[in-house]
Amino acid sequence: MNGHRETTGEPDAGKPASPVRRGADGTGTATGRSPEPRKPRTSRNLASRPPYLNSTRAAYGLPAVGYDPNLASWAAMNNDHQASYGIGHFVLGPARRQNSAMGGFPGIESMWMASPAHSAALLDPTIRWIGIASLGAYWTFNAN
Repeated sequence: MNGHRETTGEPDAGKPASPVRRGADGTGTATGRSPEPRKPRTSRNLASRPPYLNSTRAAYGLPAVGYDPNLASWAAMNNDHQASYGIGHFVLGPARRQNSAMGGFPGIESMWMASPAHSAALLDPTIRWIGIASLGAYWTFNAN
């Protein structure tokens, strides 16, 4: 995988489930608390992600998605946990879909598209909003 690690929002077989406790609204963290979303730590390259994803989605006959800074804030919180605990899905927030990865930009997009589970999240016909954040080598994509 060219030095990249990736995960989907689905549990890994043979690994214990993460200690995420979710409230009735689906929010939560590994500590069981529901923190307020904060301004995401993102790289300057992320501003162009919705157009890239939209052109890819259009090639599959799918509708465009918009950028949601709230989803990006939750993605940034997931990256904070990844930086502490390793790659994984620690903070989902209001997102229905989440991709996590560890690697360099711009290879993340092609890596996700090459993975059936990750491309399914990117090409989900029901999503309308996305948020993406990076922290060092950690990346999180959230979608609703």
